[in-house]
Amino acid sequence: MKKLVNSLFDHLRQSELRLVKSILRWKLQQENSPLPNDGELNMAASQLLDEAREIARKRGKKLLDVLKEEAKEFFNSKPS
Repeated sequence: MKKLVNSLFDHLRQSELRLVKSILRWKLQQENSPLPNDGELNMAASQLLDEAREIARKRGKKLLDVLKEEAKEFFNSKPS
């Protein structure tokens, strides 16, 4: 059972990372900034995901709720 739970959490983490990476790519393209290599993009996405998890923990909310709030603010902001 523990293997199944760990596998599920690993799958969820990978899905979250793919989402964060796609948002980062989109944002950089909107700013006409050069895209970093995959390694740098993976590191940045991982750091952002960890920060989002920490924010969720501190606010006592679910990660998905925090990501929804941040995405709403992100997409409502005007590109610089």
